[in-house]
Order: sequence, then structure tokens, then C-alpha cells
Amino acid sequence: MNTPTTVKKQFLVQAFLIFFVVHTNQTGVGIAGVERILFFEAKQDAWISLIFSYIGMALTIAAMCYILRSFKDKDLYDIHVSLFGKLFGNMMNILYITYLLAGLLAIILGYTEIVQAWIFPDMKTWIISSFLLFLTIYGVFGGVRTIVGVSFITFFLAIWLLLLIYEPIRFMDWTNFLPVMEASPKEIMKGAYKSSFTVLGLEILFFIYPFIRNKEKVHFYAQAGVLFTFLQILLLMVVSIGYYSGEQLEKTIWATLSMFKIIQFPNLERFEFFAVSMWLVIILPNILFMMWAASRGLKKITKIKQRKIVVGCAAVLIGLTSIFNRRVENNEYIDAVGLYGFSIVFVYTAILFSIVFIRNRVLARRRTG
Repeated sequence: MNTPTTVKKQFLVQAFLIFFVVHTNQTGVGIAGVERILFFEAKQDAWISLIFSYIGMALTIAAMCYILRSFKDKDLYDIHVSLFGKLFGNMMNILYITYLLAGLLAIILGYTEIVQAWIFPDMKTWIISSFLLFLTIYGVFGGVRTIVGVSFITFFLAIWLLLLIYEPIRFMDWTNFLPVMEASPKEIMKGAYKSSFTVLGLEILFFIYPFIRNKEKVHFYAQAGVLFTFLQILLLMVVSIGYYSGEQLEKTIWATLSMFKIIQFPNLERFEFFAVSMWLVIILPNILFMMWAASRGLKKITKIKQRKIVVGCAAVLIGLTSIFNRRVENNEYIDAVGLYGFSIVFVYTAILFSIVFIRNRVLARRRTG
């Protein structure tokens, strides 16, 4: 039976906020250096890889909305139990919760590395991670409406940074894009795959859906969110290819942040320091939603109060951050999370869509037969 998840009216939010939720969850640490990763694979045709990446995002959003509509007010955790039973369904839930917490740790490590490289090289990792997780605990305790509000506010607090790209655009060399289509189809598709860690975050739709008031508009606003994410990354990719030479871009770890070095204000000599600080605003919705979704799933499985789970998860994550002390270790872990995320967000969603589609066809035949 499809028993809908009961959500009180005071916790419901309007569908248009899904645009901000999806976009801010996709815009995180990865966007600071995605250009270099894509350029390694597809060179000056990396922007074409992003087009294929967007097609994958749009199809995944459509599949998610179909799955969610099929089960009305249920989130992914409840859908797993409905489809696979309590035992196997909760096993699938644990796999997804593991991904959410692993992704949360990857974001914290990524931002910690940026802070240490650009501002405080001697600051301990556990200090930065403790500060981030304290903010996470405080935000998640406020509930889902508070977290959605954070997404809405941080969008407008950070979006103006895109306007500063006008300065690097003045120094672009358009010959850097030639020859077009030099990369092979395999290289272009590999570039699209490599962008997966940067565009992860759309899976939050699986968990926020029961809290949406006018669900018939969710698909439109979710698609608008991923489209805006695509256009934002495409802009940064195009500007980076034109601004840097190929050799420079391959050696520039955080291409987006490095472009801010040429921006100067009368009373702010090192603007990139301010940009790094602003990046905390950018990643905040990521870490809040991941902790909220993971702790919500653990609450359903264990029946322990969500607040206790949040504090426990934060303590474990702080302990885990002390294990990673070198950039190589961070990169290997983030790459592993990216592969896990690609598998569970894109590949698994396609498999789940197929299962639900077949189920719906069978049920429809039974009703008509």
C-alpha cells in the first residue's frame, strides 16, 4: 500500500523554492576547480562535455519526478521500503545515507583545503571542519523550512559573484577554442562523466518532495534549477578556456578562484580572500541538506531522535577529517565519492525509474483487466 508520508501544513513550502534548492545544492566546492578537470579530458572542447552533462541532469530530474509522482507523498526512503520490503529497502536506504554522509565529508574536505591554501595555511583541518559542522547542526535543528530559507537567501548573497567575470572576459583569447571538435567522442563523454561530482546535488529532490505544497509544479522548477546550474558552469568553463592558455589551465587547481586575483577594489586589495570566505555561503546549503537528508533516513531506520543523530554524525565526521592530511588523500577520496555519487544518483535513478515504470504498467493492466 502507498501510505503517504504525513507532513504538517506548517512545514510545507512552495514549489518555486525547488529552483533555489536544486541549484544551490549543485553549486558547491567543485565549481571552484571543475574547469581544470574537464580540460584534462576534452581540452578546448570541454564546453561540449558540459552540454552532454546537462542532458544527463535533465533526464535524471525527469526520472526522479516520475518516480515521486508514482508514490505521491513518499520520499525515497519510503519508496525503497514500498518497492523492496522493509529489510532490503532499508539496506538500499543505508547505501544512500552512506553516500550523503560521504558527500558531506568530501565537501568539508574540499572547502577546508581551499581555506588552508588561500588564507590560513597553518590552521588545523579539525578546527575548520568543527566550525562548518557547528553551523550544520544549528541549521538542521531549525528544520526543513529553515534550510530551504538558507538556500533562498544564499542564492542572492552569492550570485553577484558571477557579475565579476566581466573582468576576465576582457582578457579572453578566442583562438584558445580552436580547433573545435578536436576531442574524440570518448574524450567528450569522459569529460561529461568527470563533471558528475560538480553537478551532484539534484538528488535532494528525492527527500524534499513530501514537503512541497503544489507538487504539480515541481518538475518545471527542478528543471529550471539544473538549467541555471548548467549555464553557470558553462559560462565559467568558456571564460576559463579563453582566459587561460591550455598549459595554464592544466596547472591551475582552482581556476574560478584564481580569476578573482585580477579583480581589485579601492579598499580591498586581495579580493580572492573575500571570494574564499563567500564560498562558505555557497556550500552551506549543500552541507545542511545532506546532513538533514541523511539524519532523516537514519531516524526512519533506527527510530532515534533526529537531533541526536545529527550530533552523532557531526562528531564522527570531525573525527574522520583528522585522517586526511594531504592533498593527494583528499583528491583520491573526492574522486571515489564522485564515482559513488555518479553511480547512485544517475545510474541507480535510471534503474529505479525502469522498475517503477514496469510496476506502473503492470498495475495499470490489472486495473483495466
